[in-house]
Amino acid sequence: MNIARIVFGILYIGGAIANTTLTVLNGPEFYHSFADWALIPFYREAWTTLVIPNMTLFIALLIAFEISLGLLFIIKREYMKIALVLGIIFCVGTAPFGLQAVYINIPLGLIQAFLLWKEFSQSATMKEA
Repeated sequence: MNIARIVFGILYIGGAIANTTLTVLNGPEFYHSFADWALIPFYREAWTTLVIPNMTLFIALLIAFEISLGLLFIIKREYMKIALVLGIIFCVGTAPFGLQAVYINIPLGLIQAFLLWKEFSQSATMKEA
């Protein structure tokens, strides 16, 4: 389980680095096209009306969230359940931004759900003992 913690921690921190790099190299406008890829009309509408006008703020929040989530995974095992729940929500919430996101985020969310299930089953086993 420690390996999974480290891998997911690095994955989310790597996502923050990637988003920072993409923003610096291409500007926040790079993310405007996400609305075009959205599979659900609500996502397209929300992205166009809410996110695009406030793109810099949303990118900063995304990067801060990814760093925080990565650190939750890495710092201590006692934060693992919180990190897994937030990671699952993030993966499911971002999956509708195109097929590429579905192919990546749904498997990552399922892996995190499995790890969360294992965490709860281990906790229950420890309490019984």
